Amino acid sequence: MKKYIFLDLDGTITESAGAILSSAAYALKKLGIEDEDPEKKRAFIGPPLTVGFGELYGLSGDQLAEGIRLYREFYVNGGYKDAPLYDGIEETLMKLRDEGRILMMVTSKPKYIAQLVADYHGMERYLSAVIGPVEEKTKAGKEDLIETAAREVIRMIEAEQTDVQDKRELLTVSDIYRDAVMIGDRKYDMEAAKKLGLTAVGALYGYGTREELLQAGADHIAEKPKDILRFC
Repeated sequence: MKKYIFLDLDGTITESAGAILSSAAYALKKLGIEDEDPEKKRAFIGPPLTVGFGELYGLSGDQLAEGIRLYREFYVNGGYKDAPLYDGIEETLMKLRDEGRILMMVTSKPKYIAQLVADYHGMERYLSAVIGPVEEKTKAGKEDLIETAAREVIRMIEAEQTDVQDKRELLTVSDIYRDAVMIGDRKYDMEAAKKLGLTAVGALYGYGTREELLQAGADHIAEKPKDILRFC
């Protein structure tokens, strides 16, 4: 049984394809880029926006920054509401919370946007923290975000410790990793988890394929949100 549960947002907590694709379409249209290839646009789901706009559409420099700005403009002005919770995810989070686990959202979305989504869905009932890059960063690796989450866990634990002996027995980031699981639907989540020593659970109900998740090192595959309970 793992104590610390880290969850990705898009494709793991929320069924976010509608919000992501509509925001990307808005940005591309504003930039004068017309593309009807649904598979190409679908690749926006999962990786950082720098991958979607940069690698798929060849944007760089100021144009890349403008694409990301336009995307977020649409997203924060209501686009995020087109990302419902997956059926069964709320019940799963509730059970994990009631068992005493510490749950954190760990996403490549800027923290202020991830917090907007969390607040919209009332996730404060289940999550101890929302971890995401600060707005100014255009790219944040999942390893860095997981480390930030682990350090936040340590900060929370130390803040609750009052006994002198407890304070001498300080946890390290590696301690947290050994007792943590990362749940996500794309290879970025699995690869980061395995590199750092966390248990990696692939959310197959999201946007990655079984092959992608397994090749990236997934220890377990959750076909439905409630399957997460079997692997934590």
